[in-house]
Amino acid sequence: MTDKRILFGDFEFPRIRGLDYLLDEKKPVTDYLFVNESRDYFSMYFENGFPIFTVPENSERSYCLFELKRPGRMIKFFCPEKHQNLDTAMWYFYMELFDEQGVAHVLPGQVRVAFENDRTQRIRGKPRFIEVLEGVKLATAAST
Repeated sequence: MTDKRILFGDFEFPRIRGLDYLLDEKKPVTDYLFVNESRDYFSMYFENGFPIFTVPENSERSYCLFELKRPGRMIKFFCPEKHQNLDTAMWYFYMELFDEQGVAHVLPGQVRVAFENDRTQRIRGKPRFIEVLEGVKLATAAST
């Protein structure tokens, strides 16, 4: 593992300035990863074997689904409606990264987001956790 990238399963995460990373430094490929914003605006979590989220059938809260389509990837977020008494929410997501043969490699995870005046912290007009997901690449071994 180098200081510039983090290997997690089939994926390679860049280290972004201003974010904190917690992982198993003893392994060349970590099996868990936390990505935290230092002012606690968000915290992302990835774990080897993490399931893809499905909306519970008998949930008391409604969920919104939103998708981001980018070249070579699709990101789907499952977001419960904002509860009036909470200033954070847990969103579940999965991302599909497509290799050169068009095969999808799936990366599920969750992100706890904090709301400040009904907005998440943004950089260049988008939340920083999306910047993290847009920077993830397929590890060399996974894309061949």
